[in-house]
Amino acid sequence: MSVRPPSYHPATAWINLDRIRDNYRALRAYAGAQAVIPVLKANAYGHGAVAVARALEPLDVSMFAVAYVDEAITLRQAGIMAPLLVLTGFVPAQLSDLLRFQLTPVISTHEQVGALERAKDGCRTNLSIHVKVDTGMTRLGFSIAEIEPIIHRLKEAEGVLIEGLMTHLASADEDQIATARQLDDFQEAVARFRALGVRPRLVHAANSAGMMAPRDSHTAARPGLLLYGVAPRPLSPNIAVRPALELRARVAMVKPVAAGTFVSYGGTFVTDRESRIATINIGYADGLPRTTRMRERGVAVRNQVALRVAGTVCMDLTMLDATDTPDLVAGDEVTLLGDSPTAWDLADWAGTNAWQVLAGIGARVPRRYTLGGEIVDETLATLGPAAGAGQAI
Repeated sequence: MSVRPPSYHPATAWINLDRIRDNYRALRAYAGAQAVIPVLKANAYGHGAVAVARALEPLDVSMFAVAYVDEAITLRQAGIMAPLLVLTGFVPAQLSDLLRFQLTPVISTHEQVGALERAKDGCRTNLSIHVKVDTGMTRLGFSIAEIEPIIHRLKEAEGVLIEGLMTHLASADEDQIATARQLDDFQEAVARFRALGVRPRLVHAANSAGMMAPRDSHTAARPGLLLYGVAPRPLSPNIAVRPALELRARVAMVKPVAAGTFVSYGGTFVTDRESRIATINIGYADGLPRTTRMRERGVAVRNQVALRVAGTVCMDLTMLDATDTPDLVAGDEVTLLGDSPTAWDLADWAGTNAWQVLAGIGARVPRRYTLGGEIVDETLATLGPAAGAGQAI
C-alpha cells in the first residue's frame, strides 16, 4: 500500500489494524463453525472501511457487510474481492450496479422483489441475494406470513439465487427474553424456507451481542462493534477484544488565568483558583459531545493523567483545566477516546451509545493506520478510493 504524505491536521484518529485482526480472530474462535461476516457500514464505524477490509481480507473473510450500494462499490473500486453483502438492499436504478460489481443485496421490500421480477434479462448472469425477515425490529424485512408468496415470486425471477436468510435483533444487548422470542420466530422462518425447498447457505441473525445466543440452524454471524474492540452493554459475549481506535488532539495553547475567569461559551466554567487553561484542536464538529455532562464530567488524558474539560465544547476547539498538569505545553497531544477514555465514556457524556460515538468522528479528522507497529497508511475519513487502490496491506 502506498503511504500518503503526513497530514498536519491537529487532531488524528489512530487505527491499530493489528488489534482489528486480533479482534476478528477472537470472534472467529468464539463463533466456532459459524462464518463471521465483519460489518463495515458507516465507514467501518468510523475506522475506515477500505483500510479495514484490506487488513482483514487476507484472513479468508467469507463476506463483508455494508449498508448501502455506494459503500460496496467503494470497496470494489479499492480492490476488495471478497463477497459484499448490502444490508439495505437497493433501489431499482441500482440493479445494474449490483451485477457489474457482483454485490449481494438483502431483499426486504416488495419494491425490490418487483425490480427483480421486471429485470429478467438483466439478471441472466445470476444475482445472489439474502432475504430478510422482520422478527421484531419493525424496520425492514418481510413478515413470516409473507414468506411463502415472496419465495414463490423470487423462485420465478430468472437468474436469482437465494443464498441467505437473515433477521436483525432489536435488543440483543439489553433484553435476553425479547431476543429469544425473536430467535424463535426466526427459527419458524427457517423452517418455512426449508418446507418450500429453499435451504440458504448463510442463515444469520446475530449482531455482536447476539453472538451470545447461537441457534443450530445459524451458519453465520454479523458482528460490528466487537470487531472494533468495544463491547455492547450491558449484555455482551465474553470475547477478549481491544479498542482499535485512539482519537488524539494537539494542544494549541496553554495560558495562565486568574481565579474567577470565565471559560468558553456562556461562561459555564469559572476558575476557582489561579489556573492554567489548555486549548486543544478538536471540537463537536469532530465528534466530541457538546453536552452538559461533557462540561461536568468530560476529560482528556495525557500520560494517564486526566484533564477535565473546562466549559462548553466549541465547534473546532475545546478547553481543558491543566492547572494540575504543569508540564503540559503547546504541541503536546492528549487522548479523547481509546483505551481511556473509552467510547462508552464519551457515550455517557453525550447521552448516546458507543456506536454513534465511533461513527460520529468527523470526516475532517485524518485516519492514520498502524500495522506491526509501523505507520502503513494515512487517509481521510471519506470513503473515496485510496491511493494504491487494489493493493493489499
